[in-house]
Amino acid sequence: MTTETLLADCQAEISRTKEEQHRLHNRIRWVGTLRLILFLTALLSISFYIAGQKYTLLPVISAVALVLFLMLVKYHTRLFTRYSYGEVRLSVCQTDQAHLCEDYSAQRAGEEFVSPSHDYAYDIDLYGQHSLFQMMNRTCSDVGSCRLADMLGKPLTEAKAIRERQQLLQRMREDESFLTRFRVEMLSAAKEDYRMNGNKGEEALLSLSNADWEKWADLPETFAGKWVYRLLTPVAACINLLMWGATIGGVLPYSLAVLATVSFATVASVFTTRITRKQQEYSRRLRTLSLVAPAIGLVEQAPWSNEPAWQKVSQGIGQERGESASSAIRHLHKLMDKLDRRNNVLLLFLLNGLFFWEIHQMIQVERWKRLHAAHIPAWMDALAQADAYVSMALFVRHHPDYTWPEAQEADTDFIYKATALSHPLMHRGTCVPNPIEIVGRPYFLVITGANMAGKSTYLRTVSVNYLLACIGLPVCGEGMTFTPARLLTSLRTADSLSDGESYFFAELKRLKLIIDSLKAGERLFIVLDEILRGTNSVDKQKGSLALLKQLVRLQANGIIATHDLLLGTLADHYPAHVRNHCFEADIHADQLTFAYRLRPGIAQNMNACFLMQQMGIGEGEW
Repeated sequence: MTTETLLADCQAEISRTKEEQHRLHNRIRWVGTLRLILFLTALLSISFYIAGQKYTLLPVISAVALVLFLMLVKYHTRLFTRYSYGEVRLSVCQTDQAHLCEDYSAQRAGEEFVSPSHDYAYDIDLYGQHSLFQMMNRTCSDVGSCRLADMLGKPLTEAKAIRERQQLLQRMREDESFLTRFRVEMLSAAKEDYRMNGNKGEEALLSLSNADWEKWADLPETFAGKWVYRLLTPVAACINLLMWGATIGGVLPYSLAVLATVSFATVASVFTTRITRKQQEYSRRLRTLSLVAPAIGLVEQAPWSNEPAWQKVSQGIGQERGESASSAIRHLHKLMDKLDRRNNVLLLFLLNGLFFWEIHQMIQVERWKRLHAAHIPAWMDALAQADAYVSMALFVRHHPDYTWPEAQEADTDFIYKATALSHPLMHRGTCVPNPIEIVGRPYFLVITGANMAGKSTYLRTVSVNYLLACIGLPVCGEGMTFTPARLLTSLRTADSLSDGESYFFAELKRLKLIIDSLKAGERLFIVLDEILRGTNSVDKQKGSLALLKQLVRLQANGIIATHDLLLGTLADHYPAHVRNHCFEADIHADQLTFAYRLRPGIAQNMNACFLMQQMGIGEGEW
């Protein structure tokens, strides 16, 4: 399957969905008109009958019209639900279409996750506008977005775990139906949640914060925790049963049985205000659970439930007390629906009088809370993981030209080898692929070259693809084999005005982190770009040489890009551990051209003076 095939399928699905929406819209309009006709028919028929037109057929017409009207009300509601679902499905398809066309601008960029102190995120544009996170992010919930960001920021370090995730994502990408249904269910829940709580959050992102659930789980029980309330229902039911039984048997007059029932109903009314408050509190918190129940059901029944990587997801919504998360939520939904019957005043009065029905229902809800509230954060976490995995699977599905890298065990010699790596965020038609080969430990590539020749882009390409491989995703390259290790970069160190920290000191702190980690025995893959820029050229040269020698002694692996050609001489001192490569700028007939191809050896052409002359800088002084 190619990108063009996927795009054609997506466009066809958009067309089908639009046609279905058009048919539903027309049906909704006609059913609405028919509802109005039936309502007016019932109203006019009964009005004529009351007005003196004593035709026997009029009440029958009125009754039939009213029954049909009520049936159409239910059908109309289902049509509106289907139409709303179709709108969300259309939005999902259009998002897929945009991603296949390399347009990620509508997705959340994750600026809140940007941190200059992270091992690599700030250097390789992992988060923020035009970032890898924005390219991959298709999450539908706030916690799902955080979980995806966490997965990108904490790569796997075991080859076995990487292979398990690869295997899971390979299965997930093939099941387009699941990926679409999951997102539609989650986004439909987000839309409904926003409609009911329009002043909170955003319509496009479902709020599933665990902090609220944990706080709610710790709230004390009002009714189920006190034996007095638990006794009210059986005591009232027994007394009523005896009183009405005796009345029917002729032993007691009806007045006593009625008095007992009315007395119980009167006592029950004392608790009505408190129960109303509890009901409102529970409804606000538990409504979201009902909305995400279909998505949780999909996670429970996923076809790849036997995959080890997915089992870590689904264990959060496993069986508690013989009941799955989705069935427990459905049970809660029924309990809350029963409690909503309190709106019928006459029925409420009768049921309270017979067995304190309101208190009985609140006890049932609080018992549900006692059994399941502690598990809700785990349910939400499982849903967040599934949300993140769906985003990853869609990334895999929409990049069929990417290849799966082969992960080597960490106890073997380090290897990072690929024949053609490209940057995922660069347009497919303009990106120039380049190879990489780092085999053995220690081993460093020294990359020299002119300004704008492609050194920094190459470093980011190497880093991003290494990260993709370490989180279990395919890479924008060919024939990649790698050993997982901790990725540490220093490409664009930032100073800190708030901490009074200069650029140079911030860079030294970064380099110290690298050295300390190596001394602690960590396996690192290090990527450095033009280090020690914050000092003079002599200091920079001496410091860079000393650092690279120390990195080799500490058994490190990595790449360093530099304008300092002297670093290229390290290959003479460490021929088995250091290799020189370059990106050249070619000047022909006063024209500067770049091939953006990695070449062996040390760069021969520099272009700073040429560019300054071409732009008239320092004119007459050369």
